[in-house]
Amino acid sequence: MIRTLVVTAALAFAGAAAAQDPHADHAMPAQAAAPQSGITTVPANGAMTQGSPERFSVTFPHAMVLETVTLSADGQAPVDVTVPAAPAAATVGVALPRLAPGTYTAAWTAEGPDGHKMSGSVSFMVH
Repeated sequence: MIRTLVVTAALAFAGAAAAQDPHADHAMPAQAAAPQSGITTVPANGAMTQGSPERFSVTFPHAMVLETVTLSADGQAPVDVTVPAAPAAATVGVALPRLAPGTYTAAWTAEGPDGHKMSGSVSFMVH
């Protein structure tokens, strides 16, 4: 009985919190794969930015070289972002073109100094 009350209260609280979120009605596409441990991006997966972000960056648990970044949005051709040559670093990034409001996916690839490769993708919304 107490367990049922606790679960009911938790669900009611979660519903109230979602109702207060001004972006609760925005649906974001699911990430293509589970996030890899220790990797963060800016913009983060599910981010809602105010205006076009100037840069895309990835932070790894160890030094990597960013090789490719491709932006895609519904109804638009994918855009390959120019990735300048740079030494391996724990945080790597690239300047982004100006993005119109919409939902974007940024797919990236990177390579470590020892030759191992990593890739991932994140979705974010530009307001």
